[in-house]
Amino acid sequence: MSDRLRQLSFASLIIPFLSIAGCSTSSVFTSYTTIMNPLIDGVKVRKCDHALNVLKKHRKGKDKILYLMERGRIAQLKDDLDMSIKDYEAAIEAVRHMEDKAIISASDIGAQASTFIMNDNTIPYKGEGYEKVFLYQFQAFNYLAKKDIEGAGVEVRRANLEQNLALEMHEKEVQKAEEKAREKSIEMGQAYASLDSAYRTMDDVAGKVKSSFQNAYTFYLSGIVYELLNLPNDAYIDYKKALQIFPNNTYLQRDVLRLAKGLGMNQELKDYASIFHMTRDADEDGRGVEKAGELIVFFENGLAPQKKEIKVPLPTPYGFLAVAFPVYTEKWSGIEPLSLFEPANKSVFSETEPLCYVQALAVKSLKEKIPGMVVRHLLRSAAKAAFQIEARDTAGIAGMIFSSFYNVISEKADLRSWLTLPRDVQIMRNYLSAGIHHLRIEHKASGAFSDVDVSINQDGKTILRVIRVGSVFYITTIAF
Repeated sequence: MSDRLRQLSFASLIIPFLSIAGCSTSSVFTSYTTIMNPLIDGVKVRKCDHALNVLKKHRKGKDKILYLMERGRIAQLKDDLDMSIKDYEAAIEAVRHMEDKAIISASDIGAQASTFIMNDNTIPYKGEGYEKVFLYQFQAFNYLAKKDIEGAGVEVRRANLEQNLALEMHEKEVQKAEEKAREKSIEMGQAYASLDSAYRTMDDVAGKVKSSFQNAYTFYLSGIVYELLNLPNDAYIDYKKALQIFPNNTYLQRDVLRLAKGLGMNQELKDYASIFHMTRDADEDGRGVEKAGELIVFFENGLAPQKKEIKVPLPTPYGFLAVAFPVYTEKWSGIEPLSLFEPANKSVFSETEPLCYVQALAVKSLKEKIPGMVVRHLLRSAAKAAFQIEARDTAGIAGMIFSSFYNVISEKADLRSWLTLPRDVQIMRNYLSAGIHHLRIEHKASGAFSDVDVSINQDGKTILRVIRVGSVFYITTIAF
């Protein structure tokens, strides 16, 4: 082949790759965590405006669901409810569009195809199942803050429905991955073995939850909303669902006992009372407080874990290639409670108890995606190896150098996830006398503390939502 023909062939070979790279967003070659961490650092010192402005630029990109969720969350921290509602609703609409789409669009086909020569970051972000549940739940908090209980009711129903949809979609994705492996005659055993050793370190955290789709926090919030809507039977059902996930949470135990008694569920009351024989129901604890109301504390603690990149050798028809996979490396640590006390009394009257391990949901979700990831990575590794050989045959040393360089820089793990979610969620629920209470809240593990005034209405419910980011508390109180 003449040098001129060799150059033309080489050019025709690399143009499609350069075109895809040029049309891709920055997350294809720059990790999402690299983009987000400077913004999160600002949130840790109450500087939210810069993050909101940066995230606004991504509201229409291929990863708009992710950026809208992040922006809605930060706007909520800042107490800009209108912005948060708007961003969450835009994210919800984008999720619906993606889930309801019956025909794959041309852009999706291009994105899927480009994964075979680039990386998973080219696929538009759909949101993990547990993230979409939180999306609806956090929208419910926005409506509660606006005293729109009916609106909150709509969102908690959507959140509970999303938990079922997430399970169905996961099962379909696993089936699709297995079908693709059979269709392409892919032998996944050796790849699984290589990945298993790398992912084994996540087993301890993933083992804290049975699946990534069940969220006791969502069930508990929906129970509270149903009580506010005067639907105690619906509240009882969801409290029981939450209790199945976190059977050792004494606040859940008390609420289930209380509603079982109030609804006349005598046999269930007897059964639960025998199991939780040391637990008094919430009404019993409230009888000693004259003209009392309830204080319900939600403590969203810390930030969700971030994925890291590891390189795992996978077999291809052309030999082994180092392939980039996402992994969670953060170890499990104990849950540190939030303490509440009235300085005037100088004694702690309550501490929070864990209700949701978001860290474990995220790790479990990643492990559940292994079949699909393995199939895509094996196909991509084979395609890249073939591209390298073709480049060498077509353009000689120059082609080999270019293809080797391209394969290295394009091999990036997908590190995208909703990073401003909490690491864990805890609750507390107690009766207090009606009136204004001056409380101090402390989180000894981080050194965060704050004074807050809460208004308790007789026979009412006051929600105190405390979100810790670094050593800063973002606090919202809602009295009903």
